Amino acid sequence: VTGRPVLYMCMKNQLLSVGQGIDQNIVCMLQAVDNMPAGVESAIHVWDLHGMMMYLNMNPAPLLQIVKTWDSYFAERMQELIIIDTPRTAIFLKDIAWPLVPERTRNKIKFMTLEAALLQMQTEFEPQT
Repeated sequence: VTGRPVLYMCMKNQLLSVGQGIDQNIVCMLQAVDNMPAGVESAIHVWDLHGMMMYLNMNPAPLLQIVKTWDSYFAERMQELIIIDTPRTAIFLKDIAWPLVPERTRNKIKFMTLEAALLQMQTEFEPQT
């Protein structure tokens, strides 16, 4: 779909815990909704976890709060979430949170390597994205 927003978040330069960044995440989603052209109803989210600082992300509760927000107000606004390069040390967070993520949201989430994500973006995203 022409004009679908892509929200990119990189964890490499993270300064605050995920819990302290929830408001920023919600503001970004609201801005994406505001920036959608007529006929576009959803955005693509890309989370690049390369360089993620585990000591800022040990608590799964903020992640679950973000997921709860997605599944309520933003339920139909997320086309897909691409999570790139999940560190091995972060797999336990995914394993804790995953059973609590509603199925309709789980179906929108893809865990990918950088190479696989780049290939998908090159083939599926619009050239100007």
